[in-house]
Amino acid sequence: MVKERFKMGARVRGGMSQKFFFTIFLLSFLITDAYCYPVKVRDDWGREIEFFKRPERIVSLAPSHTEILLALGVERFLIGVTDYCPCRAGWGIQEKKGIGGFANPDIEKILPLNPDLVLALGSIQRPVVEALERRGKKVFWVCPRRVKDIINTIERIGRITGKPHDANRLIQRIEEKIKEIQQRLNGISDSERPTLFRVMGLNPIGTVGEESFQTDIFHLAGGKNLFCDIKKDYFEVEGKTLLECDPSVIVVCGEDEERLKSEIKTHSIFKNLNAVRRDRILVISCDLICRPGPRVSDTIEKIAGYLHPEKFLPLPQRIISLAPSITEQLCLLGLQDHLIGVTTYCDRPPEMKTKEKVGSVVEVNIEKIFRLKPDLVLASSLTNPKAIEKLKGLGIRVINFPTPKSYDQLCEQFLELGRMTGREKLAEKIVREAKERAENIRKSVEGLPKPKVFIQLGAKPLFTATEKYFVNDFIKYAGGINISQDQSIGLYSREEVLKQNPDVIIIVTMGIVGEEEKAVWQRYRTLKASQNNRIHIVDSNRICSPTPVSFVETLEEILSLLHPGKKN
Repeated sequence: MVKERFKMGARVRGGMSQKFFFTIFLLSFLITDAYCYPVKVRDDWGREIEFFKRPERIVSLAPSHTEILLALGVERFLIGVTDYCPCRAGWGIQEKKGIGGFANPDIEKILPLNPDLVLALGSIQRPVVEALERRGKKVFWVCPRRVKDIINTIERIGRITGKPHDANRLIQRIEEKIKEIQQRLNGISDSERPTLFRVMGLNPIGTVGEESFQTDIFHLAGGKNLFCDIKKDYFEVEGKTLLECDPSVIVVCGEDEERLKSEIKTHSIFKNLNAVRRDRILVISCDLICRPGPRVSDTIEKIAGYLHPEKFLPLPQRIISLAPSITEQLCLLGLQDHLIGVTTYCDRPPEMKTKEKVGSVVEVNIEKIFRLKPDLVLASSLTNPKAIEKLKGLGIRVINFPTPKSYDQLCEQFLELGRMTGREKLAEKIVREAKERAENIRKSVEGLPKPKVFIQLGAKPLFTATEKYFVNDFIKYAGGINISQDQSIGLYSREEVLKQNPDVIIIVTMGIVGEEEKAVWQRYRTLKASQNNRIHIVDSNRICSPTPVSFVETLEEILSLLHPGKKN
């Protein structure tokens, strides 16, 4: 009997014990989610605002604030949003009352909602803040200048809404991701940080300065805002100033990448920038770059991956080259063993003849490329654009290298190739030595008479090189004058050649029979080049498909043709 009572008592005590611990657990959960009010929080205007209870009727005047509220799980208290606030399935934002745009929220739409908290952002909304406060509304205003300010904003909104623990967890995730990015970028020197120009407007040209949080984002991403020394948030820039500064990368926000790039490339100022000529235009979603919110670490990661792909993408092991010049550049970087496919025109160096052929420089065999399973395909301006899009559609990484317009741009492309293949230091060394040799040649002809030169790249129709084609630099560096340098396009006529009467004619054997063309020019006995037997044939491979090194080697040959007897 005693034993039975003991057992029963134990069961009762056990049951009570379980209920007790469950109650404690439930209370601890509720206490964790709860928050003690009143709460005093200082905004970026320096005002200390007191909240006596959790705000339950919140109006957000900025997409970034809306994203913070969503991330903290308090969307049920959100009653008004802007036209630009995120609308994602399951968030219920579509049902919230619209109160206008970010730059011009409608006060008359806000007031009837009777909010107990309005979240505002940036100097552009200061007048709205003042107007709402005159009407008795509580407004919390922030203006983040650094990434740490964005994190501080999340922390303060977390306290205001009774979600400090959720805010701290969110902050921890953001900080951990930023820390990981910084570890990947460890060791980057100031000279390795590309300069970025943030396009905030085209007509007039607008950008951001030191007081914009985007400047800090660029720095954390391994770059440098071109105008980081200007102590302004937004300001306008003269086209002449932008051209003089010549940034490394153009950053523009939007969703339609093709349209935005086209606008930049056809702009009267931007089209003259080296970054645009090299297609170094980063198009990034406005949702990321323009919003100082919980996705700031994603923004930093995206920009860092663009600026320093070698530190974020796995180095390519299976490469296909769709241009002879690219093939030679890869071999110059010691990557011949990583080449698994080339074009039928890629026959230099000799070992390329045994590589798998995937097509010509224009048309490629998409199925064969897909079967080879490349992790990188390098295309050129001659590659069929439709083929490039199909390859991308198959999930293949394709990088397109446009035809360089100058020797400097050729070297920049080579450096880019080095960066994406993990051979950056070797590429820098090769370029540095090649440029030094080219500069020595250029200096050696200073003060010498400049012969007039016609360089023929095609016969039917007659085609030549303008100043917007790197071939022009062969003549310029070798101390000559390209008679067609001022032409808008390369099409030329024999009549115009006779009129210009060049001292030297250089025929490039590219799809033409060089000896036949030489014979044609020799018939024109009034030509100085014909009279003085200065009509020369040069191998097209040396002229049209150079590397930074082979360019200089060919330049030495051109020097001997323009200035016979001159030794560099």
